[in-house]
Amino acid sequence: MPSILMLQLLNLLMGGGSYLVAMTSFGVLTAAHWSAVETGAVMMFANLAYAGLVGMGGRLADHFGRARTAISGASLASLGAMIAVVGQSAWASVVGLVVCFAGTALFFPGNAGLFSDARSSAGAEVPLHVKVSRYNLGWSGGNVVGFGMAWVLAHGAIERGFLWALGSFILIALIMIRWWSLPAQSPSASSDRADHPALKRLIRMGRVGLLGYCLAGMALIALLENAVAHSLNPVDSHRTATAALAAYALGYFSGFMVLGLWSGWVMRPWRLFILSLGMLVAALGVIICGQFGLISITPLATCCLILGLAFAAIYTASLYYSLRLPHGAAGAAGLHETFLGIGSTIGPPACGLFISGWTNAVTGMGVYLALGAILVIGWQLSQLPQITRLLRAHPP
Repeated sequence: MPSILMLQLLNLLMGGGSYLVAMTSFGVLTAAHWSAVETGAVMMFANLAYAGLVGMGGRLADHFGRARTAISGASLASLGAMIAVVGQSAWASVVGLVVCFAGTALFFPGNAGLFSDARSSAGAEVPLHVKVSRYNLGWSGGNVVGFGMAWVLAHGAIERGFLWALGSFILIALIMIRWWSLPAQSPSASSDRADHPALKRLIRMGRVGLLGYCLAGMALIALLENAVAHSLNPVDSHRTATAALAAYALGYFSGFMVLGLWSGWVMRPWRLFILSLGMLVAALGVIICGQFGLISITPLATCCLILGLAFAAIYTASLYYSLRLPHGAAGAAGLHETFLGIGSTIGPPACGLFISGWTNAVTGMGVYLALGAILVIGWQLSQLPQITRLLRAHPP
């Protein structure tokens, strides 16, 4: 059985590689003068591949094998990066991005299932909230690296990002091949895997909230560079966007770390709700940046950092309560990712259409983020009173 540390490393390599492919693709498309609508459509198709396959990835991981499914995903992502490397064109980048995201749809549920089975190096059971944090720290740390690498490579040949990603995906498959035949393990009985009357509502609140968030968050990732390109030259727009998105990834990485060290949010949904309010704060900050011409790294990175902290709370709520179900951990993780994938599929093209009607694209993006924040916050507020009553009637 791979250690939790090894599983974190694998998540880091996949998260970093996949977002490096995404950011490199956006750089290629911006240089080719693709519009916000066209770039949003590209991200829609990439996330459609993810959303369409991630549920199947969860089922395959529970029945075919968690390591086998993860290895298959890494191999498919390698094919996507190779297409982008060999094709050396905007359309090759598009095809490579879609295939890469299809690979992540198989990899992440398989690896989540391995996390649910994992124990400490001493063989002791690890609390579920710690496992969820370690899982999230792996892929989010990879995203920080991926965005950071994209910013570094922006100073040279942007297309080199595809080669770095290809190396990451191949390394994942080579590391995991030793666990090809590893069977899934039944979860041991423990308090944080026990059922609870409020659990289904907590899962629903988390997953739908995540869907609403991703309508906005993935649009930011896909279109921030396009939005700032209205005010900056292509090189500066790529540097500014990649630096701001690196801060975004750093925000949710930091949030995941805190939520792993602090268990006070478990079965206390109001506390995660308060953290999620940062989504609205960040949206208002982006509007201010657009209105006052603050189109530079520091103000935009600050807004993205706050948005990332809010995302950590929203994502953790959905994943934790999904994995808390006593059986079918990989399948539950796949459903959680399906909601993420649906929001991420619809968000970029919707935002592309929305901001195309604004003279100031950054302001338009801020308004779009604010609408997403209102949707998420409103949904959570509609669910919290009933959940609170159930928790009071049945203390966890």
